[in-house]
Amino acid sequence: MSANTKVSERDLLSEALGVSAATMTLHSKEPLGAGSVTGIEVLGAQNLLYYVDTSQITVAAETGWASEDTRVWMHPADPHLPALASISFDHAATALLERLGFTATSAPEFIAYRPGRRAVLRVAAGDESVWVKIVRPSRVESLVRAHTATADAGIGVPFVHGWSAEGMVIMSAAAGTPATDFAWEPETLLDETDRLRARFSSISWTKRSPGAERRIRWYESREVDGTADLLDSIRTLIGRIDGGRPRTVVHGDLHYGQLFLDDQGQICSVIDVDTLGIADPAEDAAAFAAHAIASARLTDAHNRARVWDLADGALARWGDDPLVRALTGVQLLGHLIAANDRRDADAADQLRASAHAVLDGRMPSTGAR
Repeated sequence: MSANTKVSERDLLSEALGVSAATMTLHSKEPLGAGSVTGIEVLGAQNLLYYVDTSQITVAAETGWASEDTRVWMHPADPHLPALASISFDHAATALLERLGFTATSAPEFIAYRPGRRAVLRVAAGDESVWVKIVRPSRVESLVRAHTATADAGIGVPFVHGWSAEGMVIMSAAAGTPATDFAWEPETLLDETDRLRARFSSISWTKRSPGAERRIRWYESREVDGTADLLDSIRTLIGRIDGGRPRTVVHGDLHYGQLFLDDQGQICSVIDVDTLGIADPAEDAAAFAAHAIASARLTDAHNRARVWDLADGALARWGDDPLVRALTGVQLLGHLIAANDRRDADAADQLRASAHAVLDGRMPSTGAR
């Protein structure tokens, strides 16, 4: 069956498992390769999480049902991340950390998971936490080199204790307090972020970053209500931009959730530098602004205004560049589609309003607070 055939992922999973689609509920969906990867929870005596993958990305070994253009696996047996299943259980994590001189005192805790791309787990080891990042085997060496290159440029990153060719990296915790837990002032944090971006530009690095523009093609294929006009506005903005813009080293997924601050509110370390790449500097500005916009609605009432001020401040500072606004729109479009997938109409409406504001040259909080 072609990945482009209009058959729902639930029906594909129902066919693969031989169970009724009525017992299934959507968990997540995002682009991957030539298609997408969709998480579906199968309800029963024990709820089980499966993934339907139409990416057509070649893997070393299948871990579930597979046809010519579709595969299905049960979490955590991600075929793109062969190291994931081996670290997801207590005994495996304990044995691995003991070889590195740590004694695990808790079961591995999933902190983040993007199926087919990466996973982050935390394991308590006495008074400290050890972080385990799982990536595709083809990307692990680049990840370790990115940590080394970033540290060599004087930017604080978690220390790498060890790594394996199967795609596993063991790291220390980042130094400092997460920015999400710090009482920063918006303009001060933006000043610090500008200084960090300048330091990133000094990193010795040659790998190119794919950038946000390539996501547009996948967003077009989703045919989500209320996105056609946003796509038109994004294309119009990008079409007005002259070519030959400078490139520099960027973080690749920069947002305040990646930042750690010292007692004076200065950035002392940053995480997730595996997205490091050479790209237009607008990429990091847009990622930062879009994340602040998407986070504002999810922030508690006490801090919400401050996060909106951060989002508005980011666009006031960087938004004279039309590519920053266009790429912020691209990022927000992804958040909007995710909100539609999880049937969160309020979030989708707010993200749509903010995206229109950004693309029209207004502050993102316009009509959204």
